[in-house]
Amino acid sequence: MPRISLLEPEQAESSAKRIMENLQKQFGVVIPPVKALAHKPDFLRSLLSLTTVADGPGEIDVGFKEILNIRASVLNGCHFCANMHSNMARMHKVGDEKTKAAQEGSSSDVFDEKEKAALRLCEESTQGVSVSDETFEALKAHYSEAQIVELLGAIALINTWNRLIVGMGF
Repeated sequence: MPRISLLEPEQAESSAKRIMENLQKQFGVVIPPVKALAHKPDFLRSLLSLTTVADGPGEIDVGFKEILNIRASVLNGCHFCANMHSNMARMHKVGDEKTKAAQEGSSSDVFDEKEKAALRLCEESTQGVSVSDETFEALKAHYSEAQIVELLGAIALINTWNRLIVGMGF
């Protein structure tokens, strides 16, 4: 049960109402955490803007970003996000084998060394703040610095969402 009341569009400030109406048009649904975050429209707008950049097209495959989102969500105990990003992964044509393997992460043989390097980054930066030199060197063997920044940004953002959603009781 959510710890924060869920606002419907007609209950929200005009800017939050517009955000929710746009999400409804775009995705056909407004997820409950967005309805809770609508209490702070500027925060919600900023978070959604960052999400568009972090999860959107870039140098890192969007489907693989969903794998990272699943892994971080599992580590953080955010079942809501793990389920949502599993569905998103399927929408981005990620196979069921990889989607399921995201639950165990870098220890899974389903992933290649490049993917495992990014998953280790996700695991280390989700479970703590620091990333080992060994993990960073493995990243540099497979990714450009711009791609590493993109990975770090996507991982940081899913951790933010996880903490908000778990904290709000979803």
